[in-house]
Amino acid sequence: MVSGFRQSVKRHPTRGFVSVAVILSLSLSIFIPGGAHAQQKEAPAGQAGDASKASVKRDVQAKDEEDDAVTSESEQRELEASEDPLAASQARREVDRAKDKPAVKERTTGFDLYGSLRVRYREQQGDSSWQDGGSRAGINFDWQFRDGAYFFARYEFGFNLLTGIENLGSGKEGSEDFEDSIFTRLRYVGLDIPGFTAVVGKNWSTYYEVSGLTDRFMSTGGSASGTYNAQTDGGPTGPGRADNVIQSKLSTDFLPRKYFKPFDVNVQLQKGNPIPFGDGVEYEGGFGLSAIMTTQKDFTIGLAYNHAIVDLEKNPSLRDIGIKGDARAAIIGTRGFGERWYAGLILARLENHDTTDEGIYFDGWGSELYAQYQFLDRWWLVGGYNRLEPDSGQDRAGDYRVRYAVAELRFTFKDFSRMVFANIRFDDSRNADGTSGGNVYTIGVRWDLSKHGWHYSNIKN
Repeated sequence: MVSGFRQSVKRHPTRGFVSVAVILSLSLSIFIPGGAHAQQKEAPAGQAGDASKASVKRDVQAKDEEDDAVTSESEQRELEASEDPLAASQARREVDRAKDKPAVKERTTGFDLYGSLRVRYREQQGDSSWQDGGSRAGINFDWQFRDGAYFFARYEFGFNLLTGIENLGSGKEGSEDFEDSIFTRLRYVGLDIPGFTAVVGKNWSTYYEVSGLTDRFMSTGGSASGTYNAQTDGGPTGPGRADNVIQSKLSTDFLPRKYFKPFDVNVQLQKGNPIPFGDGVEYEGGFGLSAIMTTQKDFTIGLAYNHAIVDLEKNPSLRDIGIKGDARAAIIGTRGFGERWYAGLILARLENHDTTDEGIYFDGWGSELYAQYQFLDRWWLVGGYNRLEPDSGQDRAGDYRVRYAVAELRFTFKDFSRMVFANIRFDDSRNADGTSGGNVYTIGVRWDLSKHGWHYSNIKN
């Protein structure tokens, strides 16, 4: 199957993207309501009672669907805690669709500006300093062109707040210093209609739909799932903030609605990108798949697979950095949460996917555990574990391993969007040469700024 896909990519590099466009066009014709309206007929007198019962049944079903779409406080908290802003936007649109009334149709167009300031003070082996902690800002655009149907776009950039201030104070104005301080995190356009979403650009991956279940520590974590592989943001290979992708998401209700929320299937196609540490060699293309099942009690289980094609025959030098074939990452994950708690667990299998600190690829297993509990108003205890180790026989990986536990305390001003935190990473990791970095002590602040924007509403009676 992989060899067949490889040949298809070589002979017809745009076939996958054309196929997605065809599917998208068909989906538009299926999901978006047309202009024709069915005529209503008056029911015979003998069927009036049955019609009344049917109407009540429809009203109850509509009410149930609206209740399912409305996010609870705990759901909203976890959406805000997620790194993926598109997930929160999609949840909001689902609520808007459920609240639509037949008599009043409201369509909106507009944009929102948002930002998050994140700084930390970190100490490790006697060395301490103030550091940037993942600050970012962005703009999100929405156009509701039909009832329940949206075009959207987002650009989000990360900025190193302290580095920028330091460069400004020292008078540095070089382009390299500017690029080091500001960089692109997300850049995409998309379509969202009932049951279907399509995205093109740089976005959180289909793989992250599962690996993100445990990527929730502040200023640490996410080291063992293969998300940020080969010392990158996961962009080139595709498991993190994937570069140059076409993604689609299909949500279906084939499972009993009384027990399950819509079942999500996600597909990702990726253009070839440079292989990290590959000296300019590029992947021959890639793809990703994931499937997510969530119960009405907010218990989730998900599977994901990410694959990037490597042509060793054309680029035998890749063997020098440990690559023996295509980059493959498979993951299974689960989570559950309630008003005062959250727990997530993932297990990942990685082949030719991640690297040691020296840039040597290896095969191995990774696992992550994350848990949190609110023991007092605004106070949260957080803990977990990350472990990634090469298989036995991976001699070129040396003594490399990721192995650490995290204990964290948070005080929240507004859920997890505004808080101060302190954590300890009890680190037993090693570099390939056997050296270790020791425990890491961190205090920090995350402060999400209030959204500001402009929206135009068009109400039709």
